[in-house]
Amino acid sequence: MSQIITVHSYRGGTGKSSTAANLALLLASGGRRVALVDTDIQTPALDLMFGDTVPMTARRSLADYLVGHCEIEDAAYPCRDDTGHDGVFLVPARSGAAGINEIMGRGYDVGLLREGFDRLIDLLALDVLLLDTHAGFNNETVTAMASSDALVIVTRADRLDLAGAAETMALAGRLGCVRVSVALSMVPDGVVDDRMREEVESAYATGITAVLPYAPEMASLAGERLFSPAYPHHPLVAGYRRIISAVSNGTTAIRR
Repeated sequence: MSQIITVHSYRGGTGKSSTAANLALLLASGGRRVALVDTDIQTPALDLMFGDTVPMTARRSLADYLVGHCEIEDAAYPCRDDTGHDGVFLVPARSGAAGINEIMGRGYDVGLLREGFDRLIDLLALDVLLLDTHAGFNNETVTAMASSDALVIVTRADRLDLAGAAETMALAGRLGCVRVSVALSMVPDGVVDDRMREEVESAYATGITAVLPYAPEMASLAGERLFSPAYPHHPLVAGYRRIISAVSNGTTAIRR
């Protein structure tokens, strides 16, 4: 049975998109067919992260689908087999400034998003549809969350990030997201103490699923490779695997 997983953060700069990309690769390495959809039409990132591992010569996107220029499956690009990313499809958010200008000028039927998600699952025979969202809340983010079987929240343990926790969890509850995982991101070595853990868990009304350590090696890749294939035994990758285990096998309910 297929599963829809949404990756979200209240603010930008948490490593949300990098987390989504690496989750997709790790899920596929476990034998699952995965499509990763960049729903962040305002500030897309995933097409750059995957670089030339995804051949996109005819370049269609989610934005093209939403304004009626193509079918959603026309915007789903398989990763090349020789990159080691077999089983992963990428749907980029847009193909340039024209995409966002047309969406802003014309708008679109938000119901097309869920229709497109279901169509991708059926036509690509997916095990997992992974949705990377815009930080904060907009139509695409809310629709992604409402469509999900599991929600992964990526946050840092600072007051600015935690300020939006109650709003995020209240929305998740209203949308029926009962399987919620919280990943504490970019954590320097040895700084997660009981007080910090209690503060984060209190803010999100649920336990921390994974602590994702700050990884200087990420900068050394300069965006040319994704992290998990480059450093498969790194503690950060172990954190990604804990997220996968939580969203695939267990239910972390929102505390009422």
